[in-house]
Amino acid sequence: MTRSAKERLIETAIKLFNENGYEKVSLREIAEAAGTTIGNLTYHFHRKEDLLVAIQEKIALDFINFADDSSETGEEALRELIAIFKKSAELKARNRFFFADLDAIITDNQTLSVSVQDFHQRLYLAYQQCFSKLVKFKMFRQDISDQQYAYLALTLLTMDYAWGLRHSPKHGVGLAVDTAVLSANAIYPYLTERGRTIWERINIMAD
Repeated sequence: MTRSAKERLIETAIKLFNENGYEKVSLREIAEAAGTTIGNLTYHFHRKEDLLVAIQEKIALDFINFADDSSETGEEALRELIAIFKKSAELKARNRFFFADLDAIITDNQTLSVSVQDFHQRLYLAYQQCFSKLVKFKMFRQDISDQQYAYLALTLLTMDYAWGLRHSPKHGVGLAVDTAVLSANAIYPYLTERGRTIWERINIMAD
């Protein structure tokens, strides 16, 4: 099976999991929807759990390839941070089945659990790098300690987790706001007057 065919299996699995839920989709259904045989599918993915690991790796790689730490001005750094918010929201929307019931999915899969923890660590470090630049460029307030900015990064990660609870069948709340908007508004109190002026120019709410 070619690389493109293997990627098609992953994309097909994501589509079916999003539409029907992870537990309700069989490997045979994935193979049929992808236009291949169950034998070809199980050659690469012996179990559905193996597909989950591949999907998580795809999510992490997508984020890593996107991340850009090249900003050289305050406005570029703020745009970079908001772009991270948008990318995170995009990945959750594209793989909503995965994030909506994350705890249940990773409970019995140690490999997947470690991969998810690594992804969260990368996201946390990306936030920290952006925060440091924003303080340096006087876009973020300098009267706030490094520890408080560390707590802000943890708060943003917690909001990501809460998004999953909102979309979970068990805990649906039905708030019509995505995490990019929530995160962009969460950083607003930390912005300097200049930072707020640029934040309003970027105007994420209108995107």
